[in-house]
Amino acid sequence: MSKLYIGVDIGGTSIVAARFSENEMLEKKEVSTGADRPAEQIMESLYEAIELVKTDEVVGIGIGMPGFMNVESGEILQINNIPSFNGFAIKPRVAERFNMPAFQNNDANCFALGETYYGAGKNYNNLVGVTLGTGLGGGIILDRKIHTGLMGGAGELGCVPFHGGISEDICSAALFKNKYQTTGTELYKKAKSGDQEALAVFDELAHNIGELLRMVTYVLAPEAFVIGGSVANSWDLIEKTLREDLDTKFLAPMISKKVDLVRAELDNAGLYGAAALCISQMS
Repeated sequence: MSKLYIGVDIGGTSIVAARFSENEMLEKKEVSTGADRPAEQIMESLYEAIELVKTDEVVGIGIGMPGFMNVESGEILQINNIPSFNGFAIKPRVAERFNMPAFQNNDANCFALGETYYGAGKNYNNLVGVTLGTGLGGGIILDRKIHTGLMGGAGELGCVPFHGGISEDICSAALFKNKYQTTGTELYKKAKSGDQEALAVFDELAHNIGELLRMVTYVLAPEAFVIGGSVANSWDLIEKTLREDLDTKFLAPMISKKVDLVRAELDNAGLYGAAALCISQMS
């Protein structure tokens, strides 16, 4: 009998659970989070979502969600969009309820792990996942496992001190909003129509991201960066500059020219990554 796994993505609006083989998603269900409710009530919704996709072949349950957490104990150390989960341990309750191994990690880490096992990162053992949206998230994969660091704090690329602020300020859609008072969608439309000012903004963004990637490469020298999030929808406008910056501005080009830059492939990679928590920890 083949082993199957459940991945769960807990968000402020919905809890999505899906059953996976080692190769693909098999079934997906969704329930409302009710993020303003007490933690125990939200847990009942989590159990419900898991029950909807659970079969006898399932051998592990992985949980991905935002916030800082102790991945060993499952305790949520800081989360903004589900207040009652602060100080609450999820993983041990799930393991006890379903009598099987459970795993838990940050959603950005799960994004990186999902792309490693099911998406654009399949061919790499060591990579860095970068999510570029309204903010900037990251996940470090070493030997096809998440590098969590102390208290699960590794991979917080958006918090890196950068140009007098933090990298998230100018390496994500925050640049469009805060500096140019517009959205990435509007700028993209203008850029695709040939608007030179809009094209210059995307070039600025790409140079900023390129600088951040070079910093990370000096520390980790990954085989690849897998880049996702809404800003990655403008991949056609930023890829060339990212590649040129990494190739020409890195002090050891024999390393940087071997680092691949690839766009993420999966919709909701974090859900896939939650299932991949089981695979990476149980194999």
